[in-house]
Amino acid sequence: MDHRTTDNSLQKQSAWYRQFWPWFLIALPLCVVIAGFNMLYIALKYPHSMVDDQYYKEGLAINQSLDQDRRAAQLNLSAEIVFRPLNDSDNAQLEVSLSGLESYPEELTLLLLHPGSQSLDQSLALKQLTAGRYSAQLTRQYQHRYYLRLQPTDKSWRLNGVIDFQDGGGTAMSQLKAMSQLKALGQLTAMSQLTALSQLKALSQLKALSQLTALSESKALSESKALSPTTALSQSKALSESRALSESRALSELTALSELKALNSK
Repeated sequence: MDHRTTDNSLQKQSAWYRQFWPWFLIALPLCVVIAGFNMLYIALKYPHSMVDDQYYKEGLAINQSLDQDRRAAQLNLSAEIVFRPLNDSDNAQLEVSLSGLESYPEELTLLLLHPGSQSLDQSLALKQLTAGRYSAQLTRQYQHRYYLRLQPTDKSWRLNGVIDFQDGGGTAMSQLKAMSQLKALGQLTAMSQLTALSQLKALSQLKALSQLTALSESKALSESKALSPTTALSQSKALSESRALSESRALSELTALSELKALNSK
């Protein structure tokens, strides 16, 4: 009787492939395998464009790039770039104003370098309109953020800058300068902050010294009441001279810091 009951219960149970939990346990590692093959496909089809196979040659070209920046700094070059929307006019939508040269080249090259994808980089050829003014026609409307690099055809100098087109619906402007000039501005700002901190520290020390001197004088006067008038007078004179010497030294430090700040601003 028991055997018949067991056989009937086994017959009533469905096959394993008709149950939920086996398929649930199989689906978990299956999803991981499918996601792995998907990531492999993306990596092979869309390789990382920021990795340069010619890294050794790029490393050797750094010295040439630094020479271009130094040359632009020596010539004190600067440029202003204006990107106008496509619907503003039918003429040139890109205008460049260059200053600092005695004789301007007939052509310039403007590189738009995308910070995230090399495939979005653009190179624009600029034609000279008048001395120091260049223009180019655009075939597309740029969006988001780009690094700018302006250089002549012989690559003897270059100017760098950043521009943010945002959604691409309006006019975008940017100021281009030599890289060494940008670095000098950063150093000047840091020096000004350091000078301000030094002055604040000197003022704090002067205030603490004045308070300490006042406490010493008060203590000395209270003690001088128990001494003879001659001794009290000599101690009061010594304290006055010490206070004058301390204030003179603090004022000298403040004067030196002010002169240093004036030299940095020049």
